[in-house]
Amino acid sequence: MQGRQALKAFVLLLFSVFIFILHHNGEIARFVNPDYLYFSQIASVLFMFLFFVQVPRIFSEGTEHDHSQCGPWGCDHDGEELSLRSVLSYAVITLPLLTGLFFPYKEFGAAEALNRGISYTSLEHEHYSEDDKKVQEMLDLPVLDFTNEQFASYIRAVTTYPQLFAGKSIEIEGFLLEDDYLSQRHTVIARFLVTHCVADAHVTGLIIDGVSLQHPNDTWVRVKGNLHVKRSGDLLIPAVNVSSIEEIAPPVVQYVYP
Repeated sequence: MQGRQALKAFVLLLFSVFIFILHHNGEIARFVNPDYLYFSQIASVLFMFLFFVQVPRIFSEGTEHDHSQCGPWGCDHDGEELSLRSVLSYAVITLPLLTGLFFPYKEFGAAEALNRGISYTSLEHEHYSEDDKKVQEMLDLPVLDFTNEQFASYIRAVTTYPQLFAGKSIEIEGFLLEDDYLSQRHTVIARFLVTHCVADAHVTGLIIDGVSLQHPNDTWVRVKGNLHVKRSGDLLIPAVNVSSIEEIAPPVVQYVYP
């Protein structure tokens, strides 16, 4: 039996099982946009396929190698001895497994939002038919309810054309934080928007007025109020005049997707 070949097979099996477990318990949605889950499913199947390819190599006859050209970082051939380079390679490869299996998951919150920066306004003011249709649909609604499904499209429309939505009733859920924006301290209700996976997550939110922050950062709330527009130079920034604010339990999936 060849130890290194067995180790490679074990790592491939662990990756396949780990991804399968994430799909089985639904935790995968905390890392990947649901529209792209099939990519991780394909990856799980591929790892399992490579595992079965690797298994026969465990019991194959080993061959002798010329170690005369080996350097301080180890050899290029696949010998039985673990070189320093091999150890480092395995450590890097297995790090995602170790962190995923033995460390608790934690969603991004206020600290990460402040670190990444929060988007309050959109610079995309080009008009096109799909955008105009969505805006008109929103204007026809009595209340803009920022559900998880509608959040991305609603926040884009509101931050792109804030003047059109002035006075519009709104209901929105998110986590609270305080941010210094345009040299002023603001209370913000925010969400992380994930395009593909959490690595590209960015923060978007609305400034809330008419209420002093009674809750610490990262408190999840549901806010009701009316939209209005703040002006700072050439920037038009949507904000919410709060009529009510209610603390809620954090949702199971805290991210929103386009």
